[in-house]
Amino acid sequence: MSLPYLVFSDTEGNIQKHPYLRMAVSSLNKLLLPKKSELIKIPKGSTFFYLPFRHPIGFNSNTDKFEVLENFQGKQTLAVGAFSIPGFLRLHNPASITYKKKTLPLWAYTACGFYRGSVYIAAKRIDNRVRQSPYFYDNVLLAKKTRHILKIYPKNRLYKHLTNCALNYNCLAAKNLFLERWEAPLPTSRFCNAKCIGCLSHQESDCVSSHARISFKPRAGEVVEVMRNHLGTAREAIVSFGQGCEGEPLLEADLIAESVSKVREVLRRGTINVNTNASLPKKVKLLCEAGVDSFRVSLNSIQKKFYDIYFKPLNYSFPDVLKSIEIAKKYNKFVSINLFIFPGFSDSALEIKALIKFIKNTGIDMIQWRNLNIDPDYYLEKIFSKSLKPQGVLELIGAVKKEFPTLKTGYFNLPKESFKKTPDN
Repeated sequence: MSLPYLVFSDTEGNIQKHPYLRMAVSSLNKLLLPKKSELIKIPKGSTFFYLPFRHPIGFNSNTDKFEVLENFQGKQTLAVGAFSIPGFLRLHNPASITYKKKTLPLWAYTACGFYRGSVYIAAKRIDNRVRQSPYFYDNVLLAKKTRHILKIYPKNRLYKHLTNCALNYNCLAAKNLFLERWEAPLPTSRFCNAKCIGCLSHQESDCVSSHARISFKPRAGEVVEVMRNHLGTAREAIVSFGQGCEGEPLLEADLIAESVSKVREVLRRGTINVNTNASLPKKVKLLCEAGVDSFRVSLNSIQKKFYDIYFKPLNYSFPDVLKSIEIAKKYNKFVSINLFIFPGFSDSALEIKALIKFIKNTGIDMIQWRNLNIDPDYYLEKIFSKSLKPQGVLELIGAVKKEFPTLKTGYFNLPKESFKKTPDN
């Protein structure tokens, strides 16, 4: 396979390939040529974005130099990024140069190119499960299902909120709830004790949030109703507190603990999971005792200084996160980390070393390799350091696999039936 051609767009969103410039990629602040092992055909259902005020950069094999493409055939050009469907991890950012500062929306922009009739992206499939593939979601059926549920439970505000998530925000987890399968969301918290720079539901920068945060505190009866219905009937049933449309669920731990206890009194089926920043160890203990099965802890870095830059914690610190993980493991809960991967940073030598030490010390059960949805330029402004020495995202994954061959890895939260099974990724 030869190097794919550069893909770019005009200002009207028309995407095309360059006749001779080849695909270039960006890792941290460096321009690179992608390796063959880093390229795959774009998965069906993925999308494209043109990047405002960013010119694409390609590679001229005749001059052996990178070139900025400002115009093509008399039209201004813009860089293009792909956004893959769930289950795929970005390996490189698009190669571009910014000529006017504007913060991009919160997506994982992935380098892409064109070769022999197909678009290729710099990515790797990191979960073989097909839970959230677009062709599993029939929106006509979904609309029918939501109307049916709202008719049965007209007073349940959670169902109304999640209907909006499913129909208007295209939340695949919310769609799962109404389609009675897999992982479904249970948002409860209006507030958060962190100010993450990549928060999907609340932004203080000029970046627009992806969707609105839940605006009410559900009653325990509403939470129990949704939880009991999904856990009692869905295939591979999981309910997760701590969704993109809410703040930090540990701030509503009392409500969650009450709801979980009531459900577990009458129903053992299904998995109850909490996606969390793990900031409040005492609340984690409360939830363990209430009957929560698993915790997924979000991290952008194992190094405190970089963690603080991204999460901007309020009234807690990184040692609290470590304490929460320790407590969950003492209660024999399944603990994953939701590791936000940013090419060039996450795979730097110091990050890899810190991650391996962290896994050894905590005994976590799984890493979920997740793309960090953020403007690359904006994130680099925050975390760039000369001490960062990128090794490559594939090298990061390989180093972890070599050190911990039985550690589970993937993208999705697991049902409890899979907690003890041999890793399949």
